[in-house]
Amino acid sequence: MNVSRPQTPSQTAGPFLHIGMIPSTNTLIQPLPPGEPITLHGTIFDAEAAPVTDALIEMWHPEAGWVRSATDGEGAWQLAATRPATAPFVNLWIIARGINTPLQTRLYFPDTDWQSDPAMAHIPEARHATLVASQATTGAYRLDIRLGGEAETVFFDLKGEDT
Repeated sequence: MNVSRPQTPSQTAGPFLHIGMIPSTNTLIQPLPPGEPITLHGTIFDAEAAPVTDALIEMWHPEAGWVRSATDGEGAWQLAATRPATAPFVNLWIIARGINTPLQTRLYFPDTDWQSDPAMAHIPEARHATLVASQATTGAYRLDIRLGGEAETVFFDLKGEDT
């Protein structure tokens, strides 16, 4: 007798990732410094361009504080924060199924001098667009994150070098 069983999903990040996000999907972990309120949002896609519905994304503010969000059923994420006064970017940290080590990337603000940031000098110009958000509305910035495939987002190793 050949019994077909459904495959179970990979649980590298654990099957309980979203429990820490209840009741809110935008959790303020540490107080953010005062400043211009902003909203960061986007979608996380896997290497086949399918939305990643069980990821966790954290934004690390360069002046202190961080927030986190779980992706929803469409892979969308959203963070409420304040705009950094001292850097043209915020750091993003991502975990999800199938990822053994958290991924680190940046979201650069399009209306800043992000081209002169020292990290950008190490990234091929053709890949800069994977890090620069688009301004959706006043105070709202969108960055889609691609974990692999065509237009894969640039990720940084622990020393801050792109991988």
